[in-house]
Amino acid sequence: ITRCMLVAVLVMTCGSSFGMINPASLSLNWTQIVHRFEIWRLFSAFFFYGTFGLPFLINLYLLVQYSSRYEESPYNTGAGGTSADYAWMLMIGGAILCALGYCFQLVFMGEAFSFMILYVWTRKNPDEQTSLFGFKVQAFYLPFALIAFRLLIGNPIFLDILGIGAGHLYYFLHYVFPSSYGQTVVKTPAFLREAFGGAVAQPPIGRAGAPAPRPQAGHNWGGGRVLGAD
Repeated sequence: ITRCMLVAVLVMTCGSSFGMINPASLSLNWTQIVHRFEIWRLFSAFFFYGTFGLPFLINLYLLVQYSSRYEESPYNTGAGGTSADYAWMLMIGGAILCALGYCFQLVFMGEAFSFMILYVWTRKNPDEQTSLFGFKVQAFYLPFALIAFRLLIGNPIFLDILGIGAGHLYYFLHYVFPSSYGQTVVKTPAFLREAFGGAVAQPPIGRAGAPAPRPQAGHNWGGGRVLGAD
């Protein structure tokens, strides 16, 4: 999946840079989608990062680096933690971002898409050590460190925040909602399991039939002792 997304980004970027593709034909234009049935816009809007430059390279790096990491071991939502589960996460996250794009009249969602994938990976692996321009950063704090960096260099962060919001909503639906209400909302459909070869597998079960406790970031301080005890 990650390789396909990389190819899509490079094709659209090269095509627009050399005048072979009109960027307007890739945008999330709801009038064209609804009235002219140009449904490819629902996909192309996520893989166009603009012309070649530093912002393009940063977004492409985030997409390839953290998409490949998460695809190796995604949340198990019914297909055993395979690429089928990853594809379902991308579809859910893409739908959320499309709704946000409609509400805020946004035409390109590539940056938000990259941040959504990054955020979900950090929630899956909150204690993993990663690197940001040579500095060690705990994965849980990486999205916010990147936002601080973008602010420092004067780049807009609205799309980044939308990506984090979409990723957190996916995380909420997968972990928090089942824990609170005992209902599984995110379940990989059969057609994706058949397409990617994933086997039917129940997510890890915790108490009261809910998914296993969600990962927590930070240091484990231990259980401690009661003050005054021997």
